[in-house]
Amino acid sequence: MLPYIDLGFVKLSLYGPIFLVGAVIAIIIVRLLAKKAGVERSDALFAVIYGMIGLVIGAKLLYFFTKLPSIIAKFDIYIDLFKMDYVKALDFAFGGMVFYGGLIGFALGVIRYCKHFKVPVWGLVDLYTPFLPFVHGFGRIGCFFAGCCYGIEYNGPLSVHFPYNEVVPQLSEVSRFPVQLVEAGLNFICFAVLITLMRKELNRAEGDRKLKQGQLCGIYLVYYIVVRTLLEFLRGDALRGKIGFLSTSQIISVLLIIPAVLLLRAKNRERVFFVPATENHITKTQGIDKNK
Repeated sequence: MLPYIDLGFVKLSLYGPIFLVGAVIAIIIVRLLAKKAGVERSDALFAVIYGMIGLVIGAKLLYFFTKLPSIIAKFDIYIDLFKMDYVKALDFAFGGMVFYGGLIGFALGVIRYCKHFKVPVWGLVDLYTPFLPFVHGFGRIGCFFAGCCYGIEYNGPLSVHFPYNEVVPQLSEVSRFPVQLVEAGLNFICFAVLITLMRKELNRAEGDRKLKQGQLCGIYLVYYIVVRTLLEFLRGDALRGKIGFLSTSQIISVLLIIPAVLLLRAKNRERVFFVPATENHITKTQGIDKNK
């Protein structure tokens, strides 16, 4: 566990740089694959920027909603804390991030970009999907270093001992199940499967492709819904919010089953990475007009 690096003049949280490494690698590969997938490289890059803005907003908002019951229950205490130290009060309310909120925010950001700039949504959805678990895997490694999202008390094989630290004092050197690393590994497996399916489809002629638009995303959602629902039972942190015996993430997983199934069915959608001829003509015509 290494929640931050002490540079002398500043303590740098390690979660951000680890997540950023995964995101940068993903963006580089996406740009390399974009042309073959019929997506403009500029769109592949700029839509990610919109998506990342949505990711941060969505992840922070959902975290706030998980903390809202505590804030309401102890509202007077929270107001007093806000008056004494508003930075700590805001950190309590918005200091974390929830993956599902980030995923939904990322999707809305990309959709907003596509709507504003008249870019086909499905091409970007199919192109980005394999890299969602890839970047998420790096994020979970960051969680392991930060000591957040930790597992239940566990003394069996592969258990981990986190040293005491003031950032997450509740760990208290108790032996834990390494749920962050397990989820990271399962995310990387998902990435390997999805990128293999994507490359197979890209190597086929457009008319011979088996998958339809959005089915890669459907496969990812079904896989992650199952993984996340099960792993939640191995989580030991109490900050993620609960309704009854289900955590916030388990409830969202249940709600995402219908969209996942609809994406998998794909009855009336074109084959994956389908590019209408009119779009190719638009691009070529713009190039010709500029040369006149």
